[in-house]
Amino acid sequence: MNVGLAKHLDRVLGGWWGRWLGGWDRAAELLHPPGEVSEVRRVLVVKFWGLGNWALLRPVVQDLRSRHPGAHFTIATLAGNAPLVRDLADDLLLVRPETVRRTVLDLAAAVRRLRRAPPDLAVDFEQFARSGALLARLGRARQRVGFRTGSAARDGLYTVTVPFRDDVHVTRSFRDLVEAAGVAPAAYVPGGLQPTEAGLRETASLRECGPYVVLHPGSGDNFPGRRWSVSGFAAAGRCARDAGRRVFVTGGGAESELVERAAAAVGEGAEALAGRLSVHGLVALLAGADALLSNDTGPVHIASQLGTPVLAMFGPNTPTLYGPLSASSHAFYRALPCSPCTTVANYRSSRCRIYTCMASIPVGEVVERMRALLAKSSHGAGVRS
Repeated sequence: MNVGLAKHLDRVLGGWWGRWLGGWDRAAELLHPPGEVSEVRRVLVVKFWGLGNWALLRPVVQDLRSRHPGAHFTIATLAGNAPLVRDLADDLLLVRPETVRRTVLDLAAAVRRLRRAPPDLAVDFEQFARSGALLARLGRARQRVGFRTGSAARDGLYTVTVPFRDDVHVTRSFRDLVEAAGVAPAAYVPGGLQPTEAGLRETASLRECGPYVVLHPGSGDNFPGRRWSVSGFAAAGRCARDAGRRVFVTGGGAESELVERAAAAVGEGAEALAGRLSVHGLVALLAGADALLSNDTGPVHIASQLGTPVLAMFGPNTPTLYGPLSASSHAFYRALPCSPCTTVANYRSSRCRIYTCMASIPVGEVVERMRALLAKSSHGAGVRS
C-alpha cells in the first residue's frame, strides 16, 4: 500500500471513528464509572509501522513482560515485523499492508479475535497514527495507555495518556509508556536482540569472508529525502575497502537499482545484497560488521541494539529522537532552519523536493569518521557475544 495513502486514511477515517468513540466513552463513563482492573491477565501491545522501532522496543516489551509474568501477551504489528517480535509474544495479530482491502480485513479480524478475550491492558506505541488506539478500543481493552497528541480523535480513545517528548530519544518516551503501565522507573538499556541460528546460517559465507562494513543507502518506505548521496556512500565504502574491509551494500528488493549503483561505485570488494537477506539474515550480518553507514532507517536501530558502531545520516528527522545508541556511533546532522520537517505533528510526512539537509553533509567528514572508526576496530568479523 502507498504509505502516503495509508496515513491519509488513518487521519481521516481514524479521526472520525476516534471522535465518535471517544465521545461515546466519556458519556458512558459519566453514567457508569468503570471498575478497577485488579489483575492483568491479558496484555495487548501495538506498534504497526517500523522495523527499526521494533528493534528499539524489544527491551521495553521484555520489561513489560517481566512486570506481568503470568499474562498472555498479544502483539499487533505489520507482517514484515514478525521476525523481530515473534519471540516476545504468545499470540500475534499480523496486518498485511499490500492493499487497503487486505489491511482493513486484517484489522477487522484482529478486532474480532480481541473481543473474544478482551485485554486487561493495552499499550499502544504508535506516535501519531490512530489505528492502534482504535484497535485497542474496539478490542475492548479495559486499560488503554498511549501517547498524548492533543487530538481528541486519538487521545479520547485511551484511558491513560503520556506526553510524547520531542526533546529526548524516543526510547525514553517508550519507557514512559510502560512505566505508566506499571513497570518500575528506570533508564532505557539497549539490547535484547541477538542473531538467530537461522540468520547465522544464512549469512555464514558472507561473515566468514573477513572483516567487513555494511552500507545502507536506501530508506525503505520512508520519505526518500532521507537518502544521502550514492557518491557519498561510495566514497566511504572505498575508504573501508582501503582499510582492508569487504563492503556489503544492503536494501530491500525494491531498492535493487540503488543498491547496485552504490556497490558499483565502490568498485572491487563491494557486493550488492538488495532483497537477498531475510530480517534474521540482516540482523546476523549487522552483528558481525565493523561498522554500518546508513540513512535514518531501520538498520540504524538494529545495529544499535547489537552493539555495532553506526554512522547515521539525518536531515528530515532529528537524531535527538532517533540517533544511534551503540558505542562509537555518530549521527551526521546539520540542523537547518527547516529541519526536522518530518514530525509527529505532520504524520512524519514532508512536501520538500530539494533535499538540502542531506546534501549539506560533507563527504570528507563522513570518510574521516569512517577511517577513524575502522582504525580502532579490533573485533574483526566475529559476531559479538
